Amino acid sequence: TLEREFGLDSAYHEEFAQLFRADCAFLQITDVPSTNGEPGSSARSVVVGESKTGGGLVAFVIMPFWERNEDRPKGFFSETLRSLITPAAIEAGFTVETANRDGSDVIQATIINKLLDADLVIADLSDHNPNVFFELGLRMAADKPVALIKAAGTGRVFDVDNMLRVVEYSPQLWTSTIEADLPKLRDHISQS
Repeated sequence: TLEREFGLDSAYHEEFAQLFRADCAFLQITDVPSTNGEPGSSARSVVVGESKTGGGLVAFVIMPFWERNEDRPKGFFSETLRSLITPAAIEAGFTVETANRDGSDVIQATIINKLLDADLVIADLSDHNPNVFFELGLRMAADKPVALIKAAGTGRVFDVDNMLRVVEYSPQLWTSTIEADLPKLRDHISQS
């Protein structure tokens, strides 16, 4: 990926990996493994929803995977993915994938490849998660389509809100709010 997508000579790959790990440590991104294992051997993306149209389009979802904000109940982001993001993307014609975040075996190369190869990246900016912003920056640097969403009540993201449309959804996740938000997110994903 470093050579193919970014034109980085292989002589600099190890230096890049060291800088990448140092930057992640500084940002307190804790799920960055060493590069001692076989790349891609245990990390993978997870299909969380299959397209019903069979069009082959893939939407890769980047979002917080645990709740750091005390106002969010445990399981909030899992429920948001299951009840809102996945159905909206399926209705928009996408197969929905996300990173495998079980344990510490997430290989960053898998995430980077998905960020660069997916037809669309759906980024949930709720709670201003640094991992999500970092991944969104990679995707935007590649100048590829993104659909940005966030829970209502999440503060503005000045650099993003001024450049791209960010659609809000209700953080209540009640049946009635999901029914209201689902078409709005579906349309946003379809237009991205």
